[in-house]
Amino acid sequence: MDNTEKKFDEYLSPFDNKIALLTRQLRNFLREETKPAFEIVGDSHQSLNIGYGFTEKSWDCYCAIMVYSNHINISFPSGSSLADSDGILVGSRSKIRHIRIHDADEIKEPKIMKLLSEARKNAYDLVEKHKEDYEPIYTIIKEISGGKVRER
Repeated sequence: MDNTEKKFDEYLSPFDNKIALLTRQLRNFLREETKPAFEIVGDSHQSLNIGYGFTEKSWDCYCAIMVYSNHINISFPSGSSLADSDGILVGSRSKIRHIRIHDADEIKEPKIMKLLSEARKNAYDLVEKHKEDYEPIYTIIKEISGGKVRER
């Protein structure tokens, strides 16, 4: 297991088994649905946030798994702009909307898949439209354990 997965497991460890299992199932599904993409994991005061998008910027994510102590939401940072003909999005803020998820199969429902698809397309189109604003090179720094011997 690499350091990223160890850190993810560490973030998930405070949650009960049911929430942790659902988080992993949703994460696996969204990783497959979204790739290639960035997965941005952040451990906030109230929740564990796992966002998916096409840049390293959190607000560019098209959706996120929001893991709380007793429930999980799929959040859409630009949800107010989505065509929610089924009226399943919840929220009153200016942009963010969410759906509470109770089991992994819910995310595969056509009405949710439709929202995910639209949100993903909108996020991708925005990045394509403004791709000159983003750095073309993304650097990942990996820590190497053990001592280092260097000449000065």
